[in-house]
Amino acid sequence: MNKYISKNLIVTSLLHLFVDFLCAGGLVLTLRLPYSDTSFAYVFLVYNLLAFLLQPLFGIIVDHLKDENKRKKHIALLLLSSGLVMIGWCLTIFQMLGSVKLLPLVFISSIFFGIGNALFHVVGGKEALTMSSKATPGGIFVSFGALGIGFATIINSSPFMELIYLIFAPAMLIALSYMHLGTARNNPELAYEERKNKSMGIFSLIVILLLLAVSIRSFLGFYTKMSDGISTWQAILLLSVAAFFGKAIGGIILDLVGPYVLIGISGVISIVCSIFLNIPFVDYIFVLSFNMLMPLTLDALRKVFPNKEGFSFGLCAAFLIPGYLIGGALKQYGNQQIVIPVICLLTGLMLVGVYILEDKVINVKRDK
Repeated sequence: MNKYISKNLIVTSLLHLFVDFLCAGGLVLTLRLPYSDTSFAYVFLVYNLLAFLLQPLFGIIVDHLKDENKRKKHIALLLLSSGLVMIGWCLTIFQMLGSVKLLPLVFISSIFFGIGNALFHVVGGKEALTMSSKATPGGIFVSFGALGIGFATIINSSPFMELIYLIFAPAMLIALSYMHLGTARNNPELAYEERKNKSMGIFSLIVILLLLAVSIRSFLGFYTKMSDGISTWQAILLLSVAAFFGKAIGGIILDLVGPYVLIGISGVISIVCSIFLNIPFVDYIFVLSFNMLMPLTLDALRKVFPNKEGFSFGLCAAFLIPGYLIGGALKQYGNQQIVIPVICLLTGLMLVGVYILEDKVINVKRDK
């Protein structure tokens, strides 16, 4: 990667961290307000539905921007998303510091957070996926979101993290958004070769397998236990760091050794760890290993929809929701020692199938 791409990737990834931190942190802070658990459940539901399910729609819009000054339009949308997040932040701080507590304002702030978060992810995701035909930029970009959410989750347990949320994080969001104004070059379109086989049936099967793998993988969060002997906030922070390294390393390994080796490494480690989850700290290795597949799913889906990286990114994000909801509903019926290895095995087999099919119907020129 050249210096321009490296700088752009660093700025966009750090923005991802602070956007997720401000959005999730705002929701966590509102738990201190005197409202019922049911009200908070609806607030979180509204946020998650907007933040995830709007992404494919925003992706279609972003992908259809005209080529002329496309990069400047991306920057404008990133600034817009940051502005929406800052409005949500202002409403949250007003609720926390003001004497009047209004539940509608909490819902309104969650709406601003959700829309801003969805728009940022799609634009930032497209930026990362079009920097290079390699998977590393996409992996690095998504990895920083895990840190942002992890830091936000412990905000009520750490006065230091609360101070960062109130002062440092919004300042960094504004500063990083300003830095983006200086990077107005267009990313080159990726060199996708002509498809060998234009059968819609095969491409539909690839998409179905990919989205099933994404949804099934989101089940795993419900079966991951935290190690004993450390506090809850320390466990959450370690899980976030594990997810961060898993997503970042996954893209690098994919570029170095290819998809089949990555699927094998991730699958073997995940299955072995799932058998020994009762051993302290094995769960963090497990989280790291199955998160290695996130860049792979993004890479595979963008090849199915050439030059539609925004939609591809948004589709992956949206299909985390059904898996999350179904996983939560089914957790009480599943045996952890059986369910987790089966999920890991199914995910690996589906992704192997995806790449076998893609090798038959798609050629992609990789960067040297």
